[in-house]
Amino acid sequence: MLRRARARESLLGLAIGDAFGETLFDDRPDVVAERIAKRALAPHRPWPWTDDTAMALSIVEVLGRHHTIDVDALAEALARRWEAEPHRGCGQGAFTSLARVRAGAPWRPEAQRLFGGHGSFGNGAAMRAAPIGAYFAGDPARARAPF
Repeated sequence: MLRRARARESLLGLAIGDAFGETLFDDRPDVVAERIAKRALAPHRPWPWTDDTAMALSIVEVLGRHHTIDVDALAEALARRWEAEPHRGCGQGAFTSLARVRAGAPWRPEAQRLFGGHGSFGNGAAMRAAPIGAYFAGDPARARAPF
């Protein structure tokens, strides 16, 4: 129970940070610079959260059900959540792969197809990893165990 609570608290912080960061985006760089200088929030509400929060929700869901990262369950959860809200901000590669998985393609070949199987080298995984660290806090051997 404590592990789930820590993961959920981490998820809440991640989601708030994600949504806060989204308030700074605008197609006009001068507007963004002015907001940052004034420490002002964008006027729109509610704050929009992105695919990073959606994917982290899937991670917390899988940890809650399986007490580990079950990669097959995670792939299913990611694709299901993507289908429910496909325009949360996924990059083109993830968008295309998740659409193919929801259409019945096996997730492993789809994942390997992206970026030559080496990952995007972006920060998305780091954005979503906090609930995993919170869930396995105090048990680094279990956190790094293969799944």
